[in-house]
Amino acid sequence: MSFSRVPAVVLGACVYACAAQPRPPVMAQVVEVRGSPASVEAETWAPQAHAHALQLESQAERAFERGDAASASILAEHAIAGHEHAWVLTRFARAERRRLDAEGELVDQRRVLAELHAQHQRLTAEAAGLELRTQVARGALPLPPHEAAEPVRVQARRRAAGALATQGRILCVSARLLGERDGIAGLMSELDQLDEQLSGKGGANVLETATRLRSECLRLITSVRRQRASSTGRASTPDGSGIADTGPESVGPADSLLAELSAAGAEPSRDDRGVSVALRNAFASDGSLTDAARAVLGRLSQVATTHPDFPVLLVGHAGSPVAPADSERRLATVSAELARLGVSRVEARDAGQRLPLLPDGIPSARERNDRIELVFVAPVL
Repeated sequence: MSFSRVPAVVLGACVYACAAQPRPPVMAQVVEVRGSPASVEAETWAPQAHAHALQLESQAERAFERGDAASASILAEHAIAGHEHAWVLTRFARAERRRLDAEGELVDQRRVLAELHAQHQRLTAEAAGLELRTQVARGALPLPPHEAAEPVRVQARRRAAGALATQGRILCVSARLLGERDGIAGLMSELDQLDEQLSGKGGANVLETATRLRSECLRLITSVRRQRASSTGRASTPDGSGIADTGPESVGPADSLLAELSAAGAEPSRDDRGVSVALRNAFASDGSLTDAARAVLGRLSQVATTHPDFPVLLVGHAGSPVAPADSERRLATVSAELARLGVSRVEARDAGQRLPLLPDGIPSARERNDRIELVFVAPVL
């Protein structure tokens, strides 16, 4: 072998080693990925992950410059994976932002709904208050004078006066149960005088008097409810007849009681006195309470004890002529049973046949009219 050929061989090896190496295709892909819109977006939403991907890309470039194409390819693939990871984090970040925006909008909408509901409650309460004030004012208006009427019309007026007087007495008793004292005695005395007139043949203006007295009793119970609403801090209507609740889930006490009695299967109803339930066919032949009546009173007493602010007023109604002593005995029996069951605030009044549900002559009128009302006198409506 000639030593003259050695320099040529070494020179060829050096030229081969120093020749430019081909750039791995994956490194070109990294450049395309980095310039994509998703990568630009990731720089804002996932800056740390995006910076890590750029760092891997730089490491791949340095490896290629050192002539380590294998390491450059691996690092370039890692850089692509880093960009894809940044995209995933971007989607998560945007989804989280949308969720937070949606929750904020939901809170705003709920606030608007609560404000609208509160406004609706106020307007409803004000409307109810205006209606009650109109009713009180209408009842206080004197009736137009009328000429002498036939006996049948006179009896009809006297029956209407008796019904109005009984309603007024029950309203006054209800106001007294709620704590009203001023004015009750005078009105009750006038109602007693009116009853004496109605039991006889005298009294030319009994209907006008009964209308006025009922209106005065309604005014009294409205007044005491307004005072109670103010003392308990609940927003009342201008005349105190209603409660303006301020939340979408707010429920008045009378509404709550009505719902509980309905759930107990008692078929309650509402009027100016509060919430009432009718007890029918409650007595056996010997005058004692039937088992069914005791069961009903047991359920009602449970509701009454959970609502101590509602005193209970028993109102006896007869479907046919009944001796006052018998009516009082029936009311006393029911009152004693309620007391035994833990209901402490109970008062009884007999209405006789003055407030029938159905007029005589209609089938089953006697059975429907014969009842004992348990009135849960509402402290506020």
